[in-house]
Amino acid sequence: MFTPRVATGQLRLSGTATASLFVHLVDIGNGVEESTGLVVGAEGAASWPSRLAVAVRAAGGALSTDATGAEDRKVGELGAQASFGPAKWLVLFGGARSRVYSTAVARQRWNTVELGAQAHADFATMPVRAVLQGGIFPVVSVHGLPKPDVAFTGAAGLEYRRGSVTGAVFYELERYDFPDSGSGRRLEQVNQLTLRFSVRLRPGEAR
Repeated sequence: MFTPRVATGQLRLSGTATASLFVHLVDIGNGVEESTGLVVGAEGAASWPSRLAVAVRAAGGALSTDATGAEDRKVGELGAQASFGPAKWLVLFGGARSRVYSTAVARQRWNTVELGAQAHADFATMPVRAVLQGGIFPVVSVHGLPKPDVAFTGAAGLEYRRGSVTGAVFYELERYDFPDSGSGRRLEQVNQLTLRFSVRLRPGEAR
C-alpha cells in the first residue's frame, strides 16, 4: 500500500518494513479452517512530481493451524504496484501479485491483478492522517480452483508522519467467493493487522 507524496521537481525513493498478523480462513462447507502467523516484508518505491509512483514488495512467513487434518504452511509473495494521485486526497492504483502457500508435500499459487483507490484525510492539529482503501481483483488464477465469483479487498488505518519517517497501522481484508461445485461453495478470506515503518529519501542524500 503506497501513497505518492513528492516535492516539486524531485524524484523520491522510499523503503518500508512491514510486520503482519496474518489470518487465513477457508470454508469448504464443513467448517472454517483457520491458519495464523507472523508475515514480515520489505518494500521499495519511487515517486515523481507527476504524482505517479511505482512500488515492489516481497513478504513471507509461517502459518500454523489447529484444524483437524490440516497442515502448517509457509506463505510467500511478490508484488508490484503503480499508482497515480489525481487529487491531493485520492490515489488510484493497479498491481499484480503472486502468493504461494506451501507445505512439505504441496504448493498452491495465487496470481492476482488488483485495481483500486485510496482516500486519506489529514488531521488539522496533528501529523496523523486516516486512510481508507478499497479494490477488486478482476483477475484471480489459482491452480486447481475455478475463477471466484467475488474477489475484493479493503483496508483502513492511520499514518503518523514526522519528517522523512512514517509509521502506520492498517487492518486489511481480502475476500474470495468461489462458485458452487455441487458440494458447496468454497469461501476464502485473509485478514491482516499490519505495522509499517517507512523512510523517504532523495537520491544522493543517503550517507
